[in-house]
Amino acid sequence: MNTSKPKAPTIGLDHVGFIIPDLAQSHALFNHLGFILTTRADHTRTNPQGQVVSAGSSQHSIMLKSGYIELMQITDPLAGHQLTPALEVRYGLHVLALATPDAGAWHADCLQRQLRVGPLLDWSRPVKTPECEGLARFCFFDAPWQAEDPSYICWVQHLTPELVRSPSLLEHPNQAQALLGVTYGGPLDGLQGWGQRLQAAGATPPNDGSNLGLWRLTDAGLTLNVDPNIQTVHPMVLTMSFDNLNVIVQRAQALGLPCQALQGMETGCRIDLRQSCGIYLDALVSGSSA
Repeated sequence: MNTSKPKAPTIGLDHVGFIIPDLAQSHALFNHLGFILTTRADHTRTNPQGQVVSAGSSQHSIMLKSGYIELMQITDPLAGHQLTPALEVRYGLHVLALATPDAGAWHADCLQRQLRVGPLLDWSRPVKTPECEGLARFCFFDAPWQAEDPSYICWVQHLTPELVRSPSLLEHPNQAQALLGVTYGGPLDGLQGWGQRLQAAGATPPNDGSNLGLWRLTDAGLTLNVDPNIQTVHPMVLTMSFDNLNVIVQRAQALGLPCQALQGMETGCRIDLRQSCGIYLDALVSGSSA
């Protein structure tokens, strides 16, 4: 058994992104669950000629004290958005956005390690809250998405961080606090290949050498669980922390969403969002662990 201390990860979990068919319906669902969402915003990008053009997508964000969730609809399939082909595979959690303080440096590192990554891109979206208004800008690059990928991996640097976490966006009625991680399920061989990609992306593998279980980021974790009933690896569970679970459980039940206590835990519940988002939501009381 390898007993050496694992190397500390240098990459965090910036956000996860859902590709959904109807942005208004998804906004209503999460609002009813007690989340505050940002106003609808259209993504724009800077093309090679230096012009600001549509990126072909619109979104709402659920901002948290650590990490956030993006709900995104492809509004123009002809605009060249990287995830337009994902619509032919499935709706649900597709985007795994990793946080870096220097996208340029990390991009150069990936190229030096001969990883297949795309160019550095400049995107933006408008932000308007009671505290501020402006254009949120971010620099990112990606590992080009393929249909068999469990998630689309990109590395993100926020250039205007002061615009994306206004205090009013963090006071969720359901007391949501942080994004804790994502659990992937699938066959063993697929999970091992996904683990190799996560390690190349900056996550730290489990210390037992299995490539299964918890992969660490600076502020969250990615869990790989074998499920022989699934043919391909894909996200199964989104885990978040809340100061209290009463509100979100009551609201989920009012919407007719199945809820059950997490096995062996007094401070966690699982909400079934598979019909709308293709995933379970595991809600934990802040300070507890699965």
